[in-house]
Amino acid sequence: MISKFIACVLMTLLLVLKPAMSVAPSCDAVITSFAPCLSYLKNSESVPSTSCCDNIRVLDQQLPEKQDRKNVCQCIKLAVHIIGTVNNTRVQDVTSNCGSTLYKFPLISPDMNCDNVQ
Repeated sequence: MISKFIACVLMTLLLVLKPAMSVAPSCDAVITSFAPCLSYLKNSESVPSTSCCDNIRVLDQQLPEKQDRKNVCQCIKLAVHIIGTVNNTRVQDVTSNCGSTLYKFPLISPDMNCDNVQ
């Protein structure tokens, strides 16, 4: 229930921010992909859901360039105050747990440095 509420709030936030972000994938696509993972990242589920993993794999394929990965980081950073506290060990593990190998999400915090994204 909380995850659905958070996802709705994130989508609303991103619809407002979308005109300022003109990159692919868009922030709304990033947050839509990321939202099903919140239960896992907040320790409510022991493994990422199927929808989380499916979305992460699709998002992963859309991030071939370093700048794309930085943009994803910026999208997440904009939503940190809504996402709240997450287990950053799980943030680092979500891509490998979902069978994705290209992009590793940065640690999520209000002061995350997206310039360091590889």
